[in-house]
Amino acid sequence: MRSLEAILEGLLTQVDGAAVAGVGGMDGLVVEQHPASSRASVDAAEGSGVPDVAVCVAELTTTLAGARRAVADALAGGPIEALHVRSEARLVFVRHVTAQHYLLLVASPATDEGRAAGALADAAAQVRELVA
Repeated sequence: MRSLEAILEGLLTQVDGAAVAGVGGMDGLVVEQHPASSRASVDAAEGSGVPDVAVCVAELTTTLAGARRAVADALAGGPIEALHVRSEARLVFVRHVTAQHYLLLVASPATDEGRAAGALADAAAQVRELVA
């Protein structure tokens, strides 16, 4: 069975433009990330560097809870499987893994969104086997 680090490293090699991948907990804490550096400066104009995954995971926990209330509860849309956010300098992909975990991929805006979403879904299935 592959390790979380190996799964995340594989995800980064599969997705052109990917900067960092991680597993976050709904408690707001990072379970694992690759590359392992937890903080680095990011040039917003270039989208370079490694994003601060710890802050991102903490904030996403609140965002995911709000999205669940809006989509699953208020709209009766069922459980959220994935959330994609595009900003000027980043694409952020979040994929549900378990009730307590999600997979995060941060990439450049030039990244192929379909390929990234597919790779994230495959990686989420592998992560689920390790954390469930």
